[in-house]
Amino acid sequence: MSLVPAFFHHLSEVLYQVLECVGVNPWVVERRRHTFLHREASVDVHEHQEGLDITTFCFGSQSEGTTTPGLQSDTDMLFTRNNVNIMFSWADWQQGRWNLLMVRDEDTPPQHYLLQLIRSDVPLPVTHNDDPDYFNDSQGRVFHSNMAIVRMAAALWGDNHMRHGPSNSHSEVWDFVLAFQSQTLPPEIMSWFTKMQQCYWPSQETLQAARVCGCFLVPVGCHGSVNENIEWRITPNLIERLLMFSLNMVPIKCLVVLKMLKKHEFVKYTTCKSNC
Repeated sequence: MSLVPAFFHHLSEVLYQVLECVGVNPWVVERRRHTFLHREASVDVHEHQEGLDITTFCFGSQSEGTTTPGLQSDTDMLFTRNNVNIMFSWADWQQGRWNLLMVRDEDTPPQHYLLQLIRSDVPLPVTHNDDPDYFNDSQGRVFHSNMAIVRMAAALWGDNHMRHGPSNSHSEVWDFVLAFQSQTLPPEIMSWFTKMQQCYWPSQETLQAARVCGCFLVPVGCHGSVNENIEWRITPNLIERLLMFSLNMVPIKCLVVLKMLKKHEFVKYTTCKSNC
């Protein structure tokens, strides 16, 4: 005997049609993705004309098409500096580049790394740096602070500066993240590929494309960690976007409904708890 009420089938059909009407349909989703991919390209052109060696990415609900006007989703912009070489091992060192080595120790929380400054002329560690954007530890290592970006944003936007995790902004409509891109996937992400090999989704073609996406290191440490101000969290945004783009409309509609529930129903419980 089925435990699903008889009216659920009709409710599902009605909800499907309502979502179609509010923009969760193939045409709108495709237009959103097309628009934000073009926005990435246009911002890159502008930055290069200004002499900035930066690559821009648009992530989040707006660029995925998993939103509606009523959800009032913000726009997530991620910027990476192309002159930075993120090293996962010493074999990745490049002469003449700003080299940062991904380092972990027993105190480093999961999915976080420290970024050690390496010389650009020879593959050797920098042993001291007086710049406030760097931290000198007791072992003679120099690490890049994640607070450098926060200080820069605070100086730029003053009283309008807002920080949410790794993002900094001057408006509720935008989230800006300045990150570093690694072309080498760390073990935490590579283990996911092993788990997905026997799954029906994503397809093998999608997995193969995801392997060359690389990942980002965003400037936020684990709350309460002893090295919170010099930790960088790994995030596979490009892989996540690739996976989202591979979904059909049924899971996309389900995801949007869950976002609606979160925004309009669950928020009153979390707000009440935080105010108590």
